[in-house]
This record gives sequence, C-alpha cells and structure tokens, in this order.
Amino acid sequence: MSPTTPTTEPFKGLMFLLATTQLLLIVDASIVNVIVPTIAGELRFSETGQSWIANAYLTVFGGALLVSGRMADLLGRTRVFQAGLVVLVVGSAVSALARSPEVLIAGRAIQGLGSAFSAAASLALILAAFEGEQRYKALGLMAAMGGLGGALGTFLGGALTAWIGWRSTFWISVLIPASLLLYSFSVFARFDKGVHQGRADGLGGLLLIGGQTLLAWGIVQFGETSSDARALWVAVIAGLALLGGFLLRQQAIAHSLIPPATWRNSGLMEALLYAGIGQIVIFPMFFIGNLYLQAILHFSPLASGSAFLPLCAIVILTATNAGRWLRYGARESLTAGFALVTVGMAWLSLAGMNSVYWVDILGPTLLVGVGLPVIAITTNILGAQNARIGEEGLTSGLLNTFQQFGAVIGLAAMISTANFYAAHLAGTGQIPTAAELMNGYKMAFLLGGVVAAVATVGLLISLILRRGGTGREPTTMSRRD
Repeated sequence: MSPTTPTTEPFKGLMFLLATTQLLLIVDASIVNVIVPTIAGELRFSETGQSWIANAYLTVFGGALLVSGRMADLLGRTRVFQAGLVVLVVGSAVSALARSPEVLIAGRAIQGLGSAFSAAASLALILAAFEGEQRYKALGLMAAMGGLGGALGTFLGGALTAWIGWRSTFWISVLIPASLLLYSFSVFARFDKGVHQGRADGLGGLLLIGGQTLLAWGIVQFGETSSDARALWVAVIAGLALLGGFLLRQQAIAHSLIPPATWRNSGLMEALLYAGIGQIVIFPMFFIGNLYLQAILHFSPLASGSAFLPLCAIVILTATNAGRWLRYGARESLTAGFALVTVGMAWLSLAGMNSVYWVDILGPTLLVGVGLPVIAITTNILGAQNARIGEEGLTSGLLNTFQQFGAVIGLAAMISTANFYAAHLAGTGQIPTAAELMNGYKMAFLLGGVVAAVATVGLLISLILRRGGTGREPTTMSRRD
C-alpha cells in the first residue's frame, strides 16, 4: 500500500473501516468503567479481583501493541488487522458467556490481544496510505472516533446495563467486529497487503510482550490500596528483567524487532514522549471524574456517563478541523493543546462537595476535550514525519505503546494519589469520609494539571530555541527512506 490521494471509493471504504474499528476499540476499553460493580456483584469477584475486569484488558493490550505493529510490517498490515478482529470476536464471546471471574478475566485478556493487533495495524495503514492534508484528515477522523468512543463507551455501559444487562455490552463487541471483518475482505481486495522482507523475532516478541505485560500489571496494581506489595515488586522486577533480556537479544541478532536506528531518531522519540505524557493526564481524568460524579455528587451510572457527552462533541469538532489549526505548526498546536489541558485540570481541582455540573464540571472538561485531539493528532503527525518507509507498523506500535503506558502510569498515579491523600486525612485505620475522598480527587486532578504544565513549559522552551534558529517548522509531510 503506497501513499496516494484518497479520492476514490477504495480509500473512502478504507477510512470508514479504520474509523469504525477505532470507535469500537475505544468503546471496548471504556465501556466497563461504569459496569464493574454490576459484573463483580453477579460473578462474585473479590474486592481486589474486580480491578482485573479492566486491568486484564489494559495490561495485555499495552504489552502486545509494539509487537503487533512490527508484525504488521513483516507479515502484512491487512492480515494483522483482520487477525485482530477475529481474536476480538473470540474474546468478546468468552466474556459474554462467562459464569466465573476466571473466565471473564480470560475473555478480557483475549479482547486486549485482539485490540492490540487491530489498533497497531490501523495506524500503520493510515501512515502507509495517506500523505499531506489527507493524512491530517485521516488522523483527525481517528482522533474524533477516539473521543466519541470514550464518551459513548461510558454512556453505553450505563445504558445497556440498566436496560438489557451487562452481558449485552460484550455481545455488541461480537457482532460489530464480525461485521467489520466481512466488510474488510472487500476493502482490502483492492490494496497491497503491505508485506516487507524480513524475519520476525519470535523469542524477542515473547520477551517484549511478557515484560511489558508484567510491568503494566505491576504499575496498575500500585493504584490499589489492597494489593500485595511483594507481588507488585515481583511483577515489576520480572517485567524489567524480561525487557532487559529483550534489549540484549536485539543487540545480539541481525533481524532485531526494533532496529537500533529507531532509538537514535530524535524526532520520533520526542513524539513518543509527548504522546505518553498526554495520556498520563487525559485518560485518568475520565476515570477519576466518574468516581467524583458518582461518589460525591451522587450521579447515577447513566447520568455520570452522559455528563461526558459534551466533551465528546467538542473532541469531534476539534479533530475534524485538524487541517485548520495545524496550519499554525505542529509544535505550536501541541503546546496549545497541553496549555488547554493544564487549565482544564487545574479548574477541575477546584471542585467541591456542592459543585454545579454546568459551571464546575462542564467548563473544564470542554477545555480538556479541545486539548485531547490536538495532542493525539500532532504527536501522531510528528511520529509519522520521522517514520521510515517499511516501518509504519513499528512507528504505529511505538506510538500506541507509549500512549497506553502513559494511560496505565497516569491511572495508577492519580488513583494512588487520591486514595493515599484521602487515607492520610482520615487517619490510620479510619475509613475516609465523603469530604476526605473529595480532597483526594482534587489532589489527583491537581497532579494531572502539574504534569500538563511541565509539558507545556518544555514545549514553549523548545519553540523559543527553534525560532531562534531556523524558525517555525512546517507541517508538510516528508518521510525519510
């Protein structure tokens, strides 16, 4: 699949397929946010075990992204994309039919693996098929689907659980990817499979997936106050050991999974850094925000999910107009995006026990809603500018991996901050009151604001230094061979 101008029906079909898949994957990741208590009650999860309803998906998804992207380069982007849909159908069916915690957790893990395949291949397909303004539009549409999926998943989780039952949320994830799989055969029949010469390092892939998954699990569990500290450290140390083994193997073999030149690509490294930082702040905002609305303002799950629908609308509006604001420059836009998120998170940290949604919640979430697609699109563009021909899947896998690990680290950090600060206010052995929980949530929002502020300052300094040299960098796409 070579870059070209998507003015024909095949490219319209490709974009519809990828955008719909992106929407599905984000919905799958977010839909459980409001249904965990319902599932845990019916299947009799333990207090600690119920966190695995979300974590099983997140850890496997994060651990498999990079390998999935490289597999797309070596085995074919279209094949890996379709394989991901098949695995997602299987995982969703297992989850829908689960009658025990163990089966549900296994189903969620399989869902995460399938999502990793499809997500990495999707971005690789965009980087290979689109260039210039068309790439802006494609990435903008994907970001819009991401924003829509986050809000829609939260809304559907509450609505479907209330009206039909929680199993219906998983059956949707059987029917939709099965339909997309059938549609993909007609779309991909008109494109090259995107296979490149090279050997897949199977052992290196296993070391990388195992190391990333263990590390992600350990980081996520740090946010759970009831977690066994020894088990956490064992998981983190084992994960780091596997990743160390992976790096050693990459230097010892000729067909390395990640070419050494990748780590020397400063432009790509910068894109990965800010992609991760963006998710450190933005992803946990949805989770902590839902806790705040339900535990403090006493919103129902359905009302809590609906509260983020205006944010969804502003994400779509901002993302679909990417071509306009990108004319000011990619790094200028990225700086503005982080500045908006900084103000939004700082504003959320002022929330109180008697806050009014229309004033204290809607305003700051709309600011974050503008910053979200700006950060997502510009980091993908900066990454694409530095992607080498034939390594679109690798670049996609790296971007997705840094975003996912940013989300995992941010969620663990903000939940830990909220829990530990509330426990500190309550005193040893005491259960935090609603007011103490409120202060914990405020501290978590403030932490997110501080991280976004540091990123904003770093980008401002970078812009000043660049303008003192060669001036503003153009956003025209150019990829190095």
